[in-house]
Amino acid sequence: MPRTSTQKILVVEDNRTQAESLRYILEKGGHEVIIAADGQEGLASIEKQHPDIVLTDVIMSPMDGYELCRRIKENPATRSIPVILVTYLYNPADVIKALEYGADNFIIKPYDADWIYSRIIGTLESVTQVQKEVVTDPLTVSFSNHKYEIRSGKMQILNILLSTYETAIKNNCELQVADERLHYLNAQLQKAVSDLKQANEELHNKNIERGRLETALVRSNKKFQYMGSIIHHILLTQLSSIYHNMEKASFGQKEGLVEPGYFKKAYGMVEKALNIVRITCETLDPVVQSPAWIDLRDLIHNALREIPAGLVRVDCRIPESVKVNAYPLIEKVFAELIDNSVRHGKKTTTIRFSIENHEDVPVLIYEDDGVGIPVQDKKEIFSHEYGLSASHGLFLSEEILSVTGITISETGVPGEGVRFEIQFPRGSIRIGSDTA
Repeated sequence: MPRTSTQKILVVEDNRTQAESLRYILEKGGHEVIIAADGQEGLASIEKQHPDIVLTDVIMSPMDGYELCRRIKENPATRSIPVILVTYLYNPADVIKALEYGADNFIIKPYDADWIYSRIIGTLESVTQVQKEVVTDPLTVSFSNHKYEIRSGKMQILNILLSTYETAIKNNCELQVADERLHYLNAQLQKAVSDLKQANEELHNKNIERGRLETALVRSNKKFQYMGSIIHHILLTQLSSIYHNMEKASFGQKEGLVEPGYFKKAYGMVEKALNIVRITCETLDPVVQSPAWIDLRDLIHNALREIPAGLVRVDCRIPESVKVNAYPLIEKVFAELIDNSVRHGKKTTTIRFSIENHEDVPVLIYEDDGVGIPVQDKKEIFSHEYGLSASHGLFLSEEILSVTGITISETGVPGEGVRFEIQFPRGSIRIGSDTA
């Protein structure tokens, strides 16, 4: 902090906090400080204490800083004392008014120690030259429809103008810093808004996913209860048929008659019952109860593993990176479709997988070139009664798909092959980075 020789400084300030703040700064620089609460008390202090310089606030009552400055400068005994105005105000009229009342300099609030010291040093260094100047004729200045008579000397005017320029430069630098800071904060705000938007989107997607899972859970509970009753009925029917055929076979052996057809039927029924139990166990297994994003091409490849190689030609037209949100058990549905094509299509040589857009919703298409399904059976193939008689098991496939809101329908032309349309709920199929 720059220092001068010890000076006796009068601080005229009606705000006690600011007065003590100035006292602290000035005393830290080694000066003697006198405090006056208003202009009248300041005049009395000048008469008694004879300060070397006066720092006065502008807005005070009953006597403001301008009036105090005028009285100091009009009194021959005190006119040599430099007066620095301390003010919040800063406009051209304030500068001209300060010159009109004979101020030697001014300080703009809020101030700092270096700013105060530079003004005091500059003012004290020019005191001698100011005192030598003799102003005979006042300078009349018109500004904002008001006339001012300036009796200040050239040095006083120069000091005021230099202080004005210095203050303008300082304010401009602070404005530039504030502008840069504002740009930085604006960039940070934009980033925060972008991050918030992304977080909101992620939260929205999670809420959708959560809603889908909750819906699937409710639906699955209902479906499992329904499937449990169906499986109970199926197994009871199958076991009864097995018992009936085994009874006939046993009776034939006692009579010396061999009826291998009964054993064949009983074996087929046992195999069907075991498959139903196996699928049911997998359906109820908690490990496979969580829906996941599954690659569709991998799903088809895994379903084909149970089919002997070369038995049929597979035409897979599914693009890469297509994923569906479903239970892993959906693989059994694909395997069931393929098995039906091989075992019941009679003339099936090719099966085909593709995706079509139905009203901007991707639909998975499964086709073969077998005999197809008769028109009268299209609505019955997904019922458990039809499944028992034809051994297709499509009723279980539909139940497995419906747990996650997936629908399946058969729209093929009889004699030209089957065509199953599998439609996923919106948002549960992804093609590349897009979600449909």
